[in-house]
Amino acid sequence: MEQNRFKRLWQHWKYPRWRVEKFFPTADLERLSCEISFSEQKHAGQIRFVVESRYANSEILSNVDPHTRALQWFGQLGVWDTEHNSGVLVYISFADHVVEIVADREVSRKVPQEKWQEICDLIREYFRKEKYIQGLENGLQAVSHALAEFYPRELDTIYRDDLDNDVMMV
Repeated sequence: MEQNRFKRLWQHWKYPRWRVEKFFPTADLERLSCEISFSEQKHAGQIRFVVESRYANSEILSNVDPHTRALQWFGQLGVWDTEHNSGVLVYISFADHVVEIVADREVSRKVPQEKWQEICDLIREYFRKEKYIQGLENGLQAVSHALAEFYPRELDTIYRDDLDNDVMMV
């Protein structure tokens, strides 16, 4: 167990935010934010992306895992608090090489968990090839298609954008 903890500390130490930000140019993230906004006009969901470079040493020593961290961000960013319970968080733990998707209640009722897992695998495959922006773009397209298929907009419903569309780098 201690060996795994040391290995994980080392893995996180290798990826400070400044290093990870080099893989995600600002212009590409701004374009992706616009694509998020545009995609939300095609379905009833609201999408938020978080790329976390690494965890604090204390979090690693406390065995905080990526799923727990994704749930923390889901709550902290208010993804759970959209008007139609339609928030979807795409969370990337860069140092752990893990992608998690957390969906709010209404979306979870309609989109199968297997679909989210397929999208996580898709993003991870691009990241394995070091095609990080393409991974986010293709992940966004896949999330948008899933939401359009399983959770389309209703014509008589007014939807407001409750979540910031910026890709959050932490």
